[in-house]
Amino acid sequence: MTKNTSNAEKLTVTVLSQDGKPAGLTYPRRAAGLVKKGRARFVNDNTIRLNSVSDALNTEDIKMDNNINTLNENKAFAQNEQQPVNRLFFNAREWSFNKDCKNNVGSRSFMQGPDGIISEAFTIGDWGYNWTEIITKSLILPKHTLHTFTFWLNGGENDNNNEVCRLEIVFNNDWENRYTYNLNRSFIKPLKKCRGWELYEIPFITGDNEYTQLRFVAQRAYMTVLNAKPASEYADLPEILDEFEGERPQRHNIVFDDGFPTNTWYSTKALREKKIKRQLSGQDWENKILSNQVPTPPPVPAPPTYSNVGNSVLPTLEALQGSVTSILTDMLNKLTEGGLHEQIRIQVQNAVEEGINEADGEDIDIDPDYIADTIVEQFSDKISDLTDEITNMLEDISGQLENAVDDLNDRLDELNDN
Repeated sequence: MTKNTSNAEKLTVTVLSQDGKPAGLTYPRRAAGLVKKGRARFVNDNTIRLNSVSDALNTEDIKMDNNINTLNENKAFAQNEQQPVNRLFFNAREWSFNKDCKNNVGSRSFMQGPDGIISEAFTIGDWGYNWTEIITKSLILPKHTLHTFTFWLNGGENDNNNEVCRLEIVFNNDWENRYTYNLNRSFIKPLKKCRGWELYEIPFITGDNEYTQLRFVAQRAYMTVLNAKPASEYADLPEILDEFEGERPQRHNIVFDDGFPTNTWYSTKALREKKIKRQLSGQDWENKILSNQVPTPPPVPAPPTYSNVGNSVLPTLEALQGSVTSILTDMLNKLTEGGLHEQIRIQVQNAVEEGINEADGEDIDIDPDYIADTIVEQFSDKISDLTDEITNMLEDISGQLENAVDDLNDRLDELNDN
C-alpha cells in the first residue's frame, strides 16, 4: 500500500525573508498556503519570499518547520566536505516541562547573564531526587545536516558527585536511541567560563532523521540554562574563573549568594582563610603537594624542643607544629602514592588541623574515628570500591598520630614530675 502523495510533494521549498535572506524551509503545500493567504509570493517553483518581516516571526507554519532554525550559518565541515551548519540557540520561551515526569520542579525567569545583559533562563531540579525535564516541541530539522546548539549553563553539580545534569536529543520520538550529553564533571569542556556560567556549543548530526526534540534533564542539583548568542559574539568577554575551582567538589551555583554554601569547608571564606593561613605559616608546599606540583616532600622538621613556663614544662608552639607537620607530611605522601582523590587528602588535613586548634596546650586529642567518619561521610560514593585499602591506610595514619601524641604527653609528664 502506498500513500496518495507524489515525489514532488516531498520536496522542500526555500523560504526567503522580506530582504531576500534565507529564513528556513517548508513543504510545497504550506508554501502554497502562505501565498494564497497573501503572506508570501513565489520567486520560482522551489522558492517563496515573505511579504513582511512580521510574517517571518508570526507565521505558525514557518515556526513548525523551522522553530529556532532561522539563524543558519554555513561555516563547518562534515566528513571532509563543506556542509551547512544549522545553528540552534536556547530560548527559554520555547521550552516547557515534560508532562511524562511527575516530579518536575523549577521555574522560568529573567536574570542577569555573565555578559551583564538580562536574559530569560530556566532553572530546573533541586537538591532532592525530583527527576525534572524540560523539552522543546518536535522540530523538523534538515536531514544529514550538522547542527550546533548553543546555551549558557550554571550549576548542575552537588558535593556528593551523584547528580544528573545532561542534554538529550531524541529523533523521531525514539527515546531508546537518543543522544545523551553529560554536562557535569567536565565530560564536555565549555567554550568559555565567566562568573560561574559556562558557555556550551553542542554539535550533532541528524542523519536520516527529521523530527527532533531537545531535552534538559536535572536531578540532585539546581541547574540553570540561559539564552545565548553565537559564541563568536563572546570573543571579547573575559574569562572570569573561580580561584578555588580545583579544590571544590562542585561548581558555582547561582542559588547561593556567593555561588557556594557558606557553612561548608569549601566555601570561599573558608578556602581563602586556609590559603592565608598557609601563606603566613610558610607552608605553601602543602598546597603544591596536594596539586602534585612537586615530586618530593619537604625535609622532616627537627625534633621538638621544650621551654619552661613556671613550674610546668610545655612544648613550644614551633615544636608542636613541627611534630604534627611531620606526621601530616607522611600522611599526605601515603595518600598521594595511593592515587586517591585530592579532596580526600584535604579532608584528612582539615581533620588534623581542627584537632590541633582545639588542643589546650597540655594534652592533644586527635580522634582517629573523627577523621575516618569525616572522610566516609563526604566521599562514601567515591571510595566504595577502595574500602579495604583506605581502612588500612587510615589505621596506619591513626597509629602514627596516636604514637606521636602519646610520646609527647609521656615526655610532658616526665618533665612535670621532675
